[in-house]
Formats: sequence, C-alpha cells, structure tokens
Amino acid sequence: MLAQYGIVPWSAQPEQTKASKMTGEWKAQAPFLSEKFGEDLLHFLGPLVEHLHEVTKVDKRPLKTLVQAVEAIVAFREAGHGLLLSELGGYLYQLQGGGGGTKRLEALIHHRKWEAQQIEDFLLCRAECQLQEWERQGEDGLLIWDGTILEKPESLKGEGLCPVRSSRAGRLTHMKKGYYRPPGAPICVPGLHGIGLLLAGRKKQQGPPHLAALRWWTSRGALASHEKDENCCA
Repeated sequence: MLAQYGIVPWSAQPEQTKASKMTGEWKAQAPFLSEKFGEDLLHFLGPLVEHLHEVTKVDKRPLKTLVQAVEAIVAFREAGHGLLLSELGGYLYQLQGGGGGTKRLEALIHHRKWEAQQIEDFLLCRAECQLQEWERQGEDGLLIWDGTILEKPESLKGEGLCPVRSSRAGRLTHMKKGYYRPPGAPICVPGLHGIGLLLAGRKKQQGPPHLAALRWWTSRGALASHEKDENCCA
C-alpha cells in the first residue's frame, strides 16, 4: 500500500554505535520514527481508501491525492497555517507528491464518484461492526456525545459560516490573578457548530475509540438549522 498510494518514502535513520563513536562513522540501523507514523496513518486510512476504490469505483490517482492531503494536514497543521487550497497543494509537492498539487486537490474534491455522505455512512458502518464484534465477545462500549465548534475568526465569506461563541477568546479574557478588570460579554466569531459521536470500549483491550459520526451545521443562511433538530439527526 505504501507504493500504491505514494506516501512519503523514508530512508533509515543514522544511528551511532559504540564502536563508531571514536571514528565518527554512522551506520543506518533504526528507521525514522516518521516511517512508523506513516504506516500507522495508512493503516488508519486503509479501510476508507479500499471502500472508495472497490465500492464507489474511485480511481487510484484521486485516492493517492487523498492520502497525501491527509498526511500534509497532519504534518503541517498548526496555528500559523491556514491550509488554504493553494497552500495545501504546495505541501503536497514538499511531500514528493509531484507538481500541480492544487489542481489535483480540486480534482479530488469535485470527483463525481464520491460524496461526503459516503464517508459518513462508512464511519457509521464501521462503528456498528465494531459494536457487533464486542457483543460476540461479551463486551460493550460507550457512545460519547461531543458538541464542538469550528472557529474561523478571519473568515467572512465562507459557505455556511454563522456566529459561534469563541472558546479561545473566553480563555484569553478570563480574569487572571493580579488583574482586576472583569471580562465583558461573550465574544462571538464566524464559525460552524459540530456534533461528534465517539464509540469507545470500557477496557483497554477493546482497542482505540472509533469515530461513529461527525456532523457540521450552521444557524444562518439557506442551510440554517437548530441544535435540537441536529441532535435528533445525529
């Protein structure tokens, strides 16, 4: 799968042995830690990639871009990176994904053989299969409900943006010891509301949690909705 989807190729990490410390010689023995992370990423994305390829008949080239795009997001996402489409396309080039990263991302996003609903169905199906496996083993799990928001304070024209209460602004304006100016009213910024469902086992032996559902909704515009309605749909 590493060769098929073009995850970043790694070389061995030079490690200095006791015999080579005096001579300054280095020998490649241990692999880079990033290689293990890359393999874990492929194992994580593998079921989804296989589902899109075998069930929805998505070509291998868009799927290769999908794997590289997720890798770029994990590798470069931080507070100083907005990950615009052109910026993310440039990161694909850094990850040896070849030129034309922005055009390949556009082709992936607008590919006619897949939709966001298919990913939602895949996550729910995988969670149901995991729950059935636990039931056969005499185990059960917890379905954790998580309400969240996505803050986009610098955006104004993004599709579906609505006012959300900024948790970051709340932390910054929280009264600190030695400072006596009380905080003002809650600060709202453009963003989206989100609902997530996480399936987790009661025991460590049951493995890591699984994301069962993730839904984003807005309270403004043509797609406006209400929290109670979204809770019922989730």
